[in-house]
Formats: sequence, C-alpha cells, structure tokens
Amino acid sequence: MTIFIAKRRFTSKNRFIGKKSVTGQKGVAEQKNVLAGCGAPRYRILGLMCALLMLAPDSQAASVRLQVMGLEGQLQKNVRAGLSTIAVDEVNADGRFRSRVDEAIRQGLRALGYYDPQIGFEFRPAVNGGRPVLIATVTPGEPVKIAGVNITLRGGAHDDKDYQQLVKDDRPEIGSVLNHSDYDRFKSGLNGLSLRKGYFDARFQQSQLGVMREEREAFWDIDFDSGERYRFGAVNFQGAQIRDDYLQNLVPFHEGDVYTSEDLGELNRRLSASGWFNSVVVSPNFEQSKSTKVLPLDAVVTPRTRNRIETGVGYATDVGPRFKTTWNKPWVNSRGHSLESSLSVSAPEQSLDFSYKIPLLKNPLEQYYLLQGGFKREDLNDTKSDGTTVNVARYWDLSSGWQRAINLRWSLDHFTQASVTDTTMLIYPGVSINRTRQRGGLMPVWGDTQRYSIDISDTTWGSDIDFAVVQAQNVWIRTLADKHRFVARGNLGWIETNNFSRVPPSLRFFAGGDRSIRGYKYKSISPRDSDGKLTGASKLATGSLEYQYNVTGKWWSAVFVDSGEAVNDIKRSNFKTGTGVGVRWASPIGPVKLDVAMPIGDAEKKNDVQFYIALGPEL
Repeated sequence: MTIFIAKRRFTSKNRFIGKKSVTGQKGVAEQKNVLAGCGAPRYRILGLMCALLMLAPDSQAASVRLQVMGLEGQLQKNVRAGLSTIAVDEVNADGRFRSRVDEAIRQGLRALGYYDPQIGFEFRPAVNGGRPVLIATVTPGEPVKIAGVNITLRGGAHDDKDYQQLVKDDRPEIGSVLNHSDYDRFKSGLNGLSLRKGYFDARFQQSQLGVMREEREAFWDIDFDSGERYRFGAVNFQGAQIRDDYLQNLVPFHEGDVYTSEDLGELNRRLSASGWFNSVVVSPNFEQSKSTKVLPLDAVVTPRTRNRIETGVGYATDVGPRFKTTWNKPWVNSRGHSLESSLSVSAPEQSLDFSYKIPLLKNPLEQYYLLQGGFKREDLNDTKSDGTTVNVARYWDLSSGWQRAINLRWSLDHFTQASVTDTTMLIYPGVSINRTRQRGGLMPVWGDTQRYSIDISDTTWGSDIDFAVVQAQNVWIRTLADKHRFVARGNLGWIETNNFSRVPPSLRFFAGGDRSIRGYKYKSISPRDSDGKLTGASKLATGSLEYQYNVTGKWWSAVFVDSGEAVNDIKRSNFKTGTGVGVRWASPIGPVKLDVAMPIGDAEKKNDVQFYIALGPEL
C-alpha cells in the first residue's frame, strides 16, 4: 500500500478539508424586527404596506439574471451543468445565494482539477427597462496535475490482456491535468470489464485519489483484485415446449468455457430468434457457483401462442388496394417445426402460399429445410397466367450474415402472354445466396441487401424446356451527417433458352414501376410483338440512384433517377430513363413513399406523368 502525506492541506477523493464559509445572520434578525413592527395591531395599514415592501425584493430577485464570466471550453460547460440545478426564479443578489453560486462554481472547477479559483461578484441594477444582472467573474487559477500513478492488478486480471490494455489506454500521463471523471471512468472500466468477462468476485483492495492543494499535485493509488474467472456451467431450460436436445444445440458455448456477457447475450438472442417463445429470461445461478466458480444458467421461457393470424390492408400504385392475411403456427411439435400460410389479393394478382419449416437437430437456428407450395393468378397488361409451384429447399444461415440455399422446384403454368397461349411444366434445381444488413430501424440509416441466384431446367429430367436463369439484385443505403440519405438499386437478369415462347411469364423479365423504373407503369417495359403487345424479355438491367434530405423530424424529401431496359437482344439497346421527386415519411410501421415521375427522352411517353404511393421496407 502506498500512502501519500500532504505537507499542508490534503484532500482525498471522498473527503475535502478547507475553510468553511460563514453566512452572517444580521439581515435575518433585522427582517424579524421589521416584521414584528409591521405586525403591531394599531398599525394595520402600515403593516400591510410593510408586508408589500418585504415582498417587493422577492419579485425583483426573481427577475435577476445570473451571468458567469472568465471561463470557456470544458470549464465553462462543467460549471454551467452545476448551475443548471438553480431555477430561474431562485436567482437573487443576496449573500446566501452568492455563497450557493460560489460553491457550485468551485465544485464544477474542482472536478476538472482547478482547486483554487478566484471568484468575484458584481450586481448591476436594471438599465433602460432591462433585467438586473448578478455577474460572477471567475479566474480558474493553476490546475492540479498528476504527479504519481500506482495501479496494481491482482488475480486473473494480472495476466488478462484486456485489463492490461485498459490500463494502457486509460492510465493518466504524469504532468497531465487532474480530471476526476477520468479517475471514476477508470474504476468503472475495471468493474465493467470484470462483469463482462466473469470476474464476479472482483473488488478494490485500495482506491484513492490523493490531492495536495498547496503543491497542486495529485496521485492515483489503485489496488484491484479481480479474483478467479468464472466458467459456464450447464444450461437448464424451464417452461419449454421444445425438446431439450434442440434447445441445447442453440447454446453458443460449451460447459466449461470461460464466461463472457457476449455469449450470454447471444444465447438470449438465439432463443428469441427461434420464434418458439414469447419471452426468454436467462439468468446465472450464483448460489451454486461461489466455491466451484462454475456458473450454471437458468433459462426460463414462455411458449409462443400456437396459432397467430395477422391481416393487413395496403395500397400501392402498381397494383392498387391489397389485402393480405397470414396464418402462422410458430411451433407444430416438440422438434420445433413451424407452418405459415398466406393469402394475398389485389386486382391484378391473387396468390395463396404455404411454407413448412423443419429445423435440423445439429443446428436448429441456422440449418433447416423449407417445404413450400403455392398458387398464383395474374391478369396484368398483356399477361394472364395461372401457376402452381412446389419447392423443397435446404438453407444454411452463416454467421457472416450470408444465407445459402439449394432448392428443387416443380411448377405448372397455364398462361397467355401477348398472343401466345401455352402450358409449361418445369422441374428445375437452383442455388442462391443472399444477405441483408441494416441499422436504424424501419427506415435504416445504413444497410444493404444482396441476392444472387441461378436456376437450371432440362428436358433430361422431365421439364418441357431447357433454360438457365441467372439473377442479381442489390440495394444499398448510406447516410451522411444524419440528414443526407442515399439509396442505390440495381437488378440484372438473364434467361438462356432455345424456346423462350414457352417460358412462363413468372420467369420472364419486365421493367417499370415503383421498384424498377419510375415514370413508367408497372411491368410496362419489355419487347412487343407485331400487335404491340408485351411479350416479356430474356435480358434485364435496371438501376436507380436516389437522394433524400431530412426536412424535419420524420419527413424526408427525395429526388431520383431510374434507368434500364428489358430486351431480348442486348445489341439492340433500348434504355428507358425516368426521373422525379418524392416525399418520405418514417411512419411507425415503415416508410410511406409518395413519388411523382416522368420519362426522359422517350418521344412515345412525352409529358406522361406517373404517381406512386407505397408502404414498405426498402430492403
């Protein structure tokens, strides 16, 4: 233990020794005498006048303005913070109030190492109808500087690199100005690191901030014993409807691994992300761990309701009013299977879909099978189709955020596209990889989504036609200085086939609309036949760049330009470009978008203005 002895006056972190300020009582006694005189029974009118005179100074005091001069930067900021507790109507010019201000200023400066400021007061009466001012002029004086630092780490912290890095980063330099918050922050850092890393028996053997005011020197003396680091024990699940072996495979650590709060938080996240539970509470059981330093965990979960039905009504310019209802069973059995079915209805499109998810025992959250099926009817522009699909997919959700999948799809489509009517049965495997990242809630300030896929059909295994379909979709969102938001989109697609007329419309490419090229109607851009009807395209390339400015609160203005083409022959380029302006509202349920756009350089669409209203996420 290191002991610091001050030659004259010594101040420790928890005790200050100095001169006491004494407030005289003469004014109070005089006021009592006046009130006594005013209260004489024979002079009631005079007493009332005296009372009014006594109230007058209070009214005047309430209008006094306090001004502090002589400080700047962090000193000024800290003193203002201390004075902010004084209400406006408390400001006056009497001695007691000046003592209160004096003490608040000294405390604010002392926290930053200035122990001996000079403070003078001046009262200036009101001039030309203004307010009277009480001015406190402050000279900070010379600061106290760090003269010595003694930091001792014991227990597991002695060899722990994170503690050593903390000491290296936050240890004050000899000769630097004393800052009490640095000392407090360093101690809090040691305690916080102990909690994060499982040193639950950590304590300070010694912690002292010594100050010698006359010499203007300060000393840190810290002796910290972290004790032994705890390790994870068994995880005991309570209230779960899912088999324990599935739940144990959600645990991101093994019994005997060293404790970290990050791993504990990850366990909470993984249990919540499973979708099986309404609530998850994971807590360490310290009663059983004091002697062994092995920390068992109690995970108390509440099963999610077995059936959930959600309905919604929306509107988009592309398809008009929309209605959607979804039936969800978050868990079907003890192995965590789940089922979801949805019905979506709009004027041009109606669809009924279902999906059945089968998590794998070895990794139930990141690896699973998905059985999907559905029926979709579409009657839009020159497209009429009825399509039925069944799909079996295997998914891998990687820790990097990427999701990989392989799938085998069967589809039967009866359609009329332009002047051609046909029925096509397809069996085609495919692979895909995608990732979505975002920060900032429903209207993210940063994020991106990427998806790449390839599907192959061949008559060898029973498909009606041969084809290969390659697609890539990207959306990027970035924000600068909180007010400037940029959204970029890009879509590429390619169909390679020797029998394009039998490719179902659901696989062909069309451009135009809110999420494609604004200024053109939904799916109105593609090659046309001899009758001028849309046929769909085998090649697609579209891009968009949008700038948004935060006007106020949750309201944003937008300006954008979209461009691209949907063609069969890339040698015959036919790029379409649209530009416009819009408004964005960050509503509680997602961005609401209103856009007005028109084509650029298209003689056939001259002065053709399109309006778009949409609600939904950008990623």
